[in-house]
Amino acid sequence: MDTESQLGAAAGGSLLLCAALLAAGCALGLRLGRGRGAVDSGVLSWLCYDALVHFALEGPYVYLSLIGNIAEADGLIASLWKEYGKADARWLNFDPTIVSLEILTVVLNGSLALILIYAIVKEKYYRDKVTWGK
Repeated sequence: MDTESQLGAAAGGSLLLCAALLAAGCALGLRLGRGRGAVDSGVLSWLCYDALVHFALEGPYVYLSLIGNIAEADGLIASLWKEYGKADARWLNFDPTIVSLEILTVVLNGSLALILIYAIVKEKYYRDKVTWGK
């Protein structure tokens, strides 16, 4: 195989993984939003997708970066980040700024998405306060 088809396969695998996460997030959100309005179902779908991205894509990036570097890692998640690293090499090797921001993103944004999903599903009084800060 030539280099171009290999690059295309890696990019295609990354795109396929993201599409699978989107489908899973939408399916889960619609299931959790059953019996609720269209807005709540849509928000739940987005939040489920958001949580999946933070925990299934960004979480493994943090892990792989902390135990080594992405450039030497194998696997589907590593290939996704290698593809991303073609545009910015800081994503391939341990960069303290990138990794620390990703840790914050995974922990804070991923957790906030789960809290909001819980608040919407259980109809908690704080759901609008967490979402809009009012």
